[in-house]
Amino acid sequence: MLKQVQHDGVCDGDGATSVTLNLFQGPSKKIVAMLAMLCVGMAGPALAADLATAPVRSITASGVAERKVAPDEAHVHVTVEAMHPKLDAAKLEHDKKLRDVMGIAKNAGIAEAQLRTENSAVQPQYTYENSRQVFKGYSVVTNLDITVKHIDAVGGLLEKLSNAGLENGDAQQWGNLINVTYTIADPDKLRDEMLAEAIKNARAKAENMAAAADAHLGSVIQINEGGSPQFNFPVPMMARAKLAMAAAEPVAPPVGEQQVNANVTVIFELKE
Repeated sequence: MLKQVQHDGVCDGDGATSVTLNLFQGPSKKIVAMLAMLCVGMAGPALAADLATAPVRSITASGVAERKVAPDEAHVHVTVEAMHPKLDAAKLEHDKKLRDVMGIAKNAGIAEAQLRTENSAVQPQYTYENSRQVFKGYSVVTNLDITVKHIDAVGGLLEKLSNAGLENGDAQQWGNLINVTYTIADPDKLRDEMLAEAIKNARAKAENMAAAADAHLGSVIQINEGGSPQFNFPVPMMARAKLAMAAAEPVAPPVGEQQVNANVTVIFELKE
């Protein structure tokens, strides 16, 4: 004889909804098991959502990398200019000076690819006399950038350029005749290396702090670049007139070293 038993269960959308069943003692165990599985299945998504929104324990550390950097490349900027009442005469004088400069660079072992024209222009020049505009002639100007891969070669190149007669002739509109700047040949490579060093520095700090708190680091959550190295070396200005090379050997303006920094902020997961 089967005995009727009443089971009251509660199972809603988060794992509880009111259910009243009239069960018989025989098959009741199977039905109760099915009901339990249904409740667990309905509670699963809610439980997963709670876990997903649970706060992640983290630790934040800043990292820095510092280096003293010396330039490994120079740029010699040369102004080639000529002015004459007749344009063709101004052009002939300008072209002769330009060929001389290019020949000096070639003899110094500088490849043609290392010569770059920054700008070139032909312009009429005027002065004002008694409130009247007076035509003086045509100015033909080229600004040339000579890349010097070996810093030691700068002094010799400057001496040869200063003796090339660039200041001769009717050329009165110059700015700087010769100007030298220094730089890093591959700044991106050095910048990447220093940022990697800064991240390692941040990790070392975070590991020390985590160990003091009886914890250890997990994966990286976020990295922020606070500042990357900037290579701004002093610019030695050269006179527009012929350079006086009184020393026994050619001398280039010294630059020395520059201290550069890279900074990052890194957030790590913190685990027990």
